Amino acid sequence: MTIGLKLDRNVFVQNHKMMYTGANKTALRCLHYPPLPPDTDIKPGQVRCGEHSDYGSITLLFQDGVGGLQVQNVHGVYVPATPVPDAILVNIGDLMQRWTSDELKSTKHRVLIPDEDFAKRQVRRSLAFFVQPDDDALITCLDGSNKYEPITSLDYLNMRFGVTYMPVS
Repeated sequence: MTIGLKLDRNVFVQNHKMMYTGANKTALRCLHYPPLPPDTDIKPGQVRCGEHSDYGSITLLFQDGVGGLQVQNVHGVYVPATPVPDAILVNIGDLMQRWTSDELKSTKHRVLIPDEDFAKRQVRRSLAFFVQPDDDALITCLDGSNKYEPITSLDYLNMRFGVTYMPVS
């Protein structure tokens, strides 16, 4: 990414040095969607996981073949992110969007219940590797524009989690 953005190659690396310590909230999550019982009343377009963006730098998503994930394109339309065998889907997170002053946009996405009957009756699993900058990393616009107010990674994470959950420490 740094090459494409014409930035110093270490600009992101230096802000992710504390991964796998208590000073960085990078996390690996197994996302499990159980099969739906045959008598479940499902409305067309029913959502399993509502629209959201990821909070950190990037997310690496490993998904099974069941499907259901949709991503919002540049026109604001949701399109299927059809699973590709042995591929990793990369989502840009909110803090990367702030760092790049919107040069890279955070990916809004959601998970729908598949239309196909056989897919509704299967378990859907994916692994999401949420890459966060170090807790004390100050996220500023790298182009000097000040489009976004500077904020630390942990403060941003607490702000976003505070809307839904409770702050992390």
